Amino acid sequence: MAVVHLIRHGQASFGAAEYDELSDLGREQSRTVGLALAENQIRIDRAVSGALRRQRDTAELCLKAAGLPGDFTIDDRFDEYDHLGLAQQVQAGPVPTSSREFQTVLDAALEQWISGALAPPGTPPWEEFGARVWAGLEDVLAGLGKGGSGAVFTSGGVITAICARLLGLAPAGCVALHRVVINGGITKVVSGRGGIALISFNDHAHLPAAQVTYR
Repeated sequence: MAVVHLIRHGQASFGAAEYDELSDLGREQSRTVGLALAENQIRIDRAVSGALRRQRDTAELCLKAAGLPGDFTIDDRFDEYDHLGLAQQVQAGPVPTSSREFQTVLDAALEQWISGALAPPGTPPWEEFGARVWAGLEDVLAGLGKGGSGAVFTSGGVITAICARLLGLAPAGCVALHRVVINGGITKVVSGRGGIALISFNDHAHLPAAQVTYR
């Protein structure tokens, strides 16, 4: 079987002028993931990252900490959707800067987007977003071949889309899953005779309590 570890990027800079940049904690989380890969002797034959800065920087820091070659492929099919723009669609006035309040707004927007009730300009429908992500995953698995092991550095929405497809989740289930994806968490999928299957979701045992964040 081929194995892919879906790694959510480290904490970004929520509330800052430039969101798409790892915070100091996000950089530390990225290194912690790398150390865990090395400690658990997880082989990475191929590494892939989305094109977003927070994803690429996570890949670079993680691979270096793991003592692995720093080369990785960029594939923008693993880019996150525009979560700030999506939240703005259901928010009267500025998007909240409090993480808790923002999550409430985002949850409402996500459920509407996933159900098809909301179609923000410039944002593809959820089905199209999910199909793009799925195609990227299939290509990574196919490239690894039998027995290969890879890593994809991506975001919570991408990981949710993959898991939702594998689990057949309704919109409310997708939102609930999305809400708990942890920065630096690892989700594991495999491909074998029976197709693609989810083995574990959001593993974060490698992160000390002080490094556990959701946004």
